Amino acid sequence: MPFLLLTAAVITPMWVDDHRLDRMIDRIQDHPLPPETDFGYFDPQVEVSGDSGDCWYTIRFELFTERPVHDVLTHYRQANIEDPDGDLGDYEIAAWTPFDASGTRADDPSIPHSVIIDLDGMYDDFWTDLRCW
Repeated sequence: MPFLLLTAAVITPMWVDDHRLDRMIDRIQDHPLPPETDFGYFDPQVEVSGDSGDCWYTIRFELFTERPVHDVLTHYRQANIEDPDGDLGDYEIAAWTPFDASGTRADDPSIPHSVIIDLDGMYDDFWTDLRCW
């Protein structure tokens, strides 16, 4: 019984923080996409790390778009999506495109291409999530 209580005490904070991040992912997916854009093949991925109780997160998702990467990046920088702490737009956004083995990308702008979006931010750890220490 003590082992179960200890496990619950360690795991519960991670579940609470994961739920907060899942709600942010829902807000990202509910936000209107840029024109000529759709979500990619994989679901959003979340990575959590930290130091001294500060939790850092990265949410990564893929889009297929006919728009230039700069347009997509600008769209999400102006979005002001609520972060896990309830702040609007309190994160940094980066966008990148994968290249083929030769290091080139298709030059035809009418062909949808993959754009990877990374949202990096920090949230306060109210429950002592061990990933944040």
